[in-house]
Amino acid sequence: MKYEFIADSGVRFEMDIEANKLMLDVAKVAESLRKDKQPQVWMNKRSVPGFLDLACKQMGCKADKLVHEVRKVDGTVELWLEAFVAMEYLRWADDRLATWFAGKINELISDGTISCE
Repeated sequence: MKYEFIADSGVRFEMDIEANKLMLDVAKVAESLRKDKQPQVWMNKRSVPGFLDLACKQMGCKADKLVHEVRKVDGTVELWLEAFVAMEYLRWADDRLATWFAGKINELISDGTISCE
């Protein structure tokens, strides 16, 4: 099930629930960010592989469940991150967006649209 939201700043968020995991297309979010705040820059940071390994251990899953890259026929790329991982990317990229995203997740949980299990 897909959800699309637009933050007050005009940034578009596209979320999807996939195999009981809430995922965020950070490539869509990054369209509104500076070049030095793009997802690939964050993914290439030395600390990120360790963070992903730790997140996998905590969540009991494999890295491919946390990060999905989808290359479209038209050449565009979607980069889907599990919500917890996406939150860390957003904190690095723009703290205000991270706060907005956390609030939106809380709303979805509060109204029963998604579960935090």
